[in-house]
Amino acid sequence: MADGAWKRVLGECFVGDELAEWKAAKERLGPGFDHDGHAAAWVDYNARVQAALPLDPDSDETRAIVAEWDALCADYMRVADPAMKAGPKPLWAFPMNLDDPELFRQG
Repeated sequence: MADGAWKRVLGECFVGDELAEWKAAKERLGPGFDHDGHAAAWVDYNARVQAALPLDPDSDETRAIVAEWDALCADYMRVADPAMKAGPKPLWAFPMNLDDPELFRQG
């Protein structure tokens, strides 16, 4: 994700010590984590979801989209503590609320 877009997400979703906690969690992903590949997966995911809208909330397609969302979030949830998991609701909603491909593109 481009630095400017990442700062925008963090600035709108976190306050005070939350920001430092999430930066530390990102480091816990380790040096082998493919940040570029993960960002590309989000770009692809968002494009496919936007193209599929509107969706029936009870459809298999919607369930698959939710499962993929969970899979994309899994690495970050693995390194998050319970307070972090409960707190960043705006972050999890953020990509779905913006039609901004720059948000998920590495710069």
